[in-house]
Amino acid sequence: MRARINRKEGIVSIVPETFEDLWHIYKLVTAGSFVKAHSTRKYKPSGSNKEERISVNVTLDADKAELHKHSNSVRITGKIVEIRPEEIAPLGAYHTIDVGVGDEVHIRKGWKEYELDMISEAVKASKRAIVSIVLVDNEMATFASLKQYGIEFWLELENRAKKKDKDVDTGEFFAEIIGELAKIEGLIILGGPGFTKENLLKKIKSENAGLAKRIRLVNASNAERSGVYEVVKSEEMHELMEYEHMHTALRDIERFLRSASRGDGLSAYGKAELERAVEMSAIEVLIILDSLVRQDEFYERLLDKAKERGGVVRIVPTESQAAEQIKAFGGAIAILRYKMDN
Repeated sequence: MRARINRKEGIVSIVPETFEDLWHIYKLVTAGSFVKAHSTRKYKPSGSNKEERISVNVTLDADKAELHKHSNSVRITGKIVEIRPEEIAPLGAYHTIDVGVGDEVHIRKGWKEYELDMISEAVKASKRAIVSIVLVDNEMATFASLKQYGIEFWLELENRAKKKDKDVDTGEFFAEIIGELAKIEGLIILGGPGFTKENLLKKIKSENAGLAKRIRLVNASNAERSGVYEVVKSEEMHELMEYEHMHTALRDIERFLRSASRGDGLSAYGKAELERAVEMSAIEVLIILDSLVRQDEFYERLLDKAKERGGVVRIVPTESQAAEQIKAFGGAIAILRYKMDN
């Protein structure tokens, strides 16, 4: 993502470069947002029977934003407050802007500090290598990508060799996997049970040394989707991806769950406990659903206080797999530095 933040005028200009960047725009366009971008609109010139599609620069008082994954775009709908050329549509008419990868969009509103933090983090994340996770055994291979909004599974391959040959005849299967690995950019985490991953990497080193340099081996108990979640939470992955947002959030959720199950007093959830913890400067890590921050001013104040008092704040997308565990505790949880007095 490329972004410019003009705090004085309250305008953030964004050029999305990936689907994750479009997801951020979708999250940032909220009630009260004015969105300016290039667009097109149907127009029938005076005296003509035919409609033409005219290029316009338009600013909307946005009503809603929708993320369209299959078309890789964000659709932003609202009333026109400014349009050039002026004769194309009256002010107050509804219009929809389609924002795709590479399209510049300008958003003006009363920005929350956590939203500006989200943009800054997205810009940093866009400079990091793309991380893919591929798990293999002699039966199958599962391909996934670690995105800012969660884990995306995008391919599963099956070893089509006869069952009795699968332990020894992996040539065609390995060739198919290597062909897919060669299409991936950036760092590749290769894992799975047994020695299949080591044998595959040995073959890659002999055929494509450049690809082999981008591969890191990790352990996993299986080559299925559950194995991917296992890898994301593993210590090996932690060492490889120390600063990856989703990985860190998942690890912190696991820390919270262990603490809560032990009842050791180093975890908190629920409005009353969280408010008490932040007032005592006891919060080490606050993990909160983005929807809560938008819908309830209590959580926005909680987030700001936690940051002011040295706590780390992780805002988790409501659509992510990590969100399901947090929802069970009301949507916001905290890991504490020390026990609070009863």
